[in-house]
Amino acid sequence: MRIFSKTRYGIFFTVVFVYIFGSFIWWWWLLHNNNRTNFETLVQREMLVYQYNGRTLDEYYASDYYQQLNADYRRKTSMLALEGLIFVTLLVISFIRIRNTFREEIALTRQQNNFLLSITHELKSPLASLKLSMQTMERAQLEPSRIKRLTEISLDDINRLEALVENILLASKMDGSDYAISKEPINLSALCSDIFGKVADKFGKDRTFSSSIPGDIYILGDKLIFSSAIYNLLENAVKYSRSGDSIALEVIPQKAEVIIQVKDTGIGIPDAEKSKVFDRFYRVGNEDTRTTKGTGLGLYIVKQVVHFHGGTIQLKNNGASGSVFSIKLPLSS
Repeated sequence: MRIFSKTRYGIFFTVVFVYIFGSFIWWWWLLHNNNRTNFETLVQREMLVYQYNGRTLDEYYASDYYQQLNADYRRKTSMLALEGLIFVTLLVISFIRIRNTFREEIALTRQQNNFLLSITHELKSPLASLKLSMQTMERAQLEPSRIKRLTEISLDDINRLEALVENILLASKMDGSDYAISKEPINLSALCSDIFGKVADKFGKDRTFSSSIPGDIYILGDKLIFSSAIYNLLENAVKYSRSGDSIALEVIPQKAEVIIQVKDTGIGIPDAEKSKVFDRFYRVGNEDTRTTKGTGLGLYIVKQVVHFHGGTIQLKNNGASGSVFSIKLPLSS
């Protein structure tokens, strides 16, 4: 389905709004004009009666009949004005809400289309790499060291596919209204150290990794999905950093809560997009110029996981460059 451009749907809603508003003005003017015509007709008729009976106009204007007639005219005019005001108010509110809903639907449709493009690329790349590795091992007489290297590459591609599928399944589960997590004590220190070590080993060749993780910090939650949140945050820091940049993981215990911070000195996230990065399917930048890989689910999953663990997450700038993602969670009692 083709997506309307902002200009097209803007013109469409403007035309509809102007048509409805113009129709209302015409209807209101007809009612007001009819009310005024009826009032003037009755006044002129009674004035002729008064003059025929030899009474003055001043007596007519001072009569109870004219006063009642004038009061009825003013009351109907006020009712028309009030009805008009209510109608215009409801029309404007409805127009704004429909326009906003339409914009949200267009944005969601665009994000879903981008997601399909991204997921196709994310699936195609490791599959192509796997195919090439298998074909190479099948057709060539390779040394054991070369076979070992191709096997390692294939396993990395399989792990990448597995992580991608797990993210998609997890995001789908979290969208369900009946989704709930099992809560048990988690050694946050050990979990963060383990995940940080794996990410640092994988991407530490061209980036500087550092961590500050005190021991024996516990929270209540689901170890599996919380591991996914920490990994997604670190992977996001890798995606939006460059060769030579630094990435840090800090765990800061406080009285009744713990703060987990993932910092990087990468390209950062524009202020205009900070409020959107946790939306499902949203990816920073323009789809035509974006160079980072991803599906737009990572940070959405992080936010949902933190929410299910009773915590909050914030995003801010890391000084002159880079970003800081800060998670605040209650400690296990």
